[in-house]
Amino acid sequence: MKRKFATIYSLILTLLLLAGLVCVFFLAWDRILDLVWCVAGMALSFVLAPIIHELGHVFAAKRAGMEFVFVKCFCFKFVREQGKARIRFASPFSPDVTQVMPKYAGNMQNRAAKYTIGGLIFSGVFLLLILMGGIFFSCFDKPIWAFWGAIPYSAYLFLLNVIPLEYAGGKTDALVYYGIKKEQPAEKTMLAAMEIQGGLYEGKSFSEIEERLYYDVPILPEDEPLYAVMMDLRYRYHLEKGEMERASDCLNRLAVSQAYLSDAEIKQIAVELAYMHAINGDLANAEASAQICKDVLQEDSAKSIRALLAYSIAVGNAEGVALLKEKGLAAIEREYPRGVAKSERIIFSRLIEE
Repeated sequence: MKRKFATIYSLILTLLLLAGLVCVFFLAWDRILDLVWCVAGMALSFVLAPIIHELGHVFAAKRAGMEFVFVKCFCFKFVREQGKARIRFASPFSPDVTQVMPKYAGNMQNRAAKYTIGGLIFSGVFLLLILMGGIFFSCFDKPIWAFWGAIPYSAYLFLLNVIPLEYAGGKTDALVYYGIKKEQPAEKTMLAAMEIQGGLYEGKSFSEIEERLYYDVPILPEDEPLYAVMMDLRYRYHLEKGEMERASDCLNRLAVSQAYLSDAEIKQIAVELAYMHAINGDLANAEASAQICKDVLQEDSAKSIRALLAYSIAVGNAEGVALLKEKGLAAIEREYPRGVAKSERIIFSRLIEE
């Protein structure tokens, strides 16, 4: 019922958006210059509105002691790799999103709530400013049609997120905020995951973070994104502790839920499956897993080199082992955050000793 209402609501907003664009377009029809400014305002709103929304999340996250690891808005994406921010182009039709990492643990409920609501605040202020600009110039001078042209889409984006609903593409900011405040299962799990990430940023490895954060959380269905996040964190916790049966169980659960994961996530799981099969001497399955993620295994990441090293040790490739040891140690130094590097160092040293 809730999903049906969300569909109807988004459809109504889309129709209102189209009506608003057509209405403003025809109101500016009398003069060519007004029409040009109107179309320019429309075009700019499609670019600026999502950028300002995501900047709101980034700004609020920074104020809450977090830093972004991935931001996608309009046709741009900003990715933090090994601690450095890089800009790339993205499809303007893919969902806009901001992902952050806490710089420290503690008080995560309030901090996450501030980060979540930041996008709505910035979108609301942006909408208010252009609405005031349009009214002011229309009343005291002459209409500046760039303001009126920018209003329909800016209002659409704000109204789309201000109601606590879940669309096919995910939850609105308002719904996530509500879930954080009311400690709903998914959001409670998210807060635990963020506490773990905060500990990793501080320099703690996975096993040095309290076990309750991994397990004292609600049970989620496999199609909930936080299910995979928490299962991955549990896998790394048990892998670092050398509890291989429990680590394998978590990894197998992730593999079984791959119908709900992205291709990139499936490949990351395949890297770990290749590693686990290799250390168990199951070369056939290690090679099968490696085929799924062969492009990822070519990267100079610590986990990819670890998987290749485990395979080289299993097949007795002494030359490959020597080369991968050196590459692996260098990759660990580049790993981010510090807690992940510390964890990889522990696992890597155990692999070398064996």
